[in-house]
Amino acid sequence: MNEIKKTLKKIVSEYRLKHIMGVLYTAKMLANKYNIEESRAELAAVGHDLFRDIKPYKFLKIAKVYGIKISFEEEKNPILLHGKIAAEYLKREYNIPDDIYEAIYYHTSGYKYYGLIGKILFVSDSIEPTRNYDKVEYFRKIAFHDINKAYKEILKNKIIYSLNKNHFLLNNTVEAWNNILQY
Repeated sequence: MNEIKKTLKKIVSEYRLKHIMGVLYTAKMLANKYNIEESRAELAAVGHDLFRDIKPYKFLKIAKVYGIKISFEEEKNPILLHGKIAAEYLKREYNIPDDIYEAIYYHTSGYKYYGLIGKILFVSDSIEPTRNYDKVEYFRKIAFHDINKAYKEILKNKIIYSLNKNHFLLNNTVEAWNNILQY
C-alpha cells in the first residue's frame, strides 16, 4: 500500500489527491458500517483515480498496451478509461484481489455484478466530502443506511446527468441499471 501511495503522490494533482483522500475517508467509514476490512476499502479508494491526471492522449495508448477493449464511447472520451487502466496496472504490479480490481475497473460506469466493495467505492467516489452538487447530502445520508439504495440512486443520478448533458451512456452503466431493476 505504501508503494501505491508513493506512486499516487507522484502522478496526481493536488486537487485529485484531495479528492482521493476524501474517497479514502468515506470508503473507510462505509467499510466499518458494512463490515468490510478497512484495508480493502483503502486499496480500492487509493487506486481508483491513480491514472486520472495523465495526459489525455496517453489513455488510448496505455489501454491498447494493456489489452483493454476500448468501446466507441471510450474512444470518443478516453478519460473514461482511467479506472480500467488503474485496475490493470494494480493487478499486474500488486496482484490486487478480483473484487477490488472490479471496483476500480468499473468505478466510472457501475457494474451489474458489483459486490459490496465495488458499491462502497462507487458510492464513496460520489459522496466524499469535497463533492458538492444537488442531492449529495441525500446520498450521504442513505449511504450509511442502505448501500444498495445509495448505489441505485447515485447510478440513476449519473444516468440523468449524462442524458441532460447529451453524453454517451456506457454499456456497463445501462447493464448495471437494468440489473438493479430486476431485484
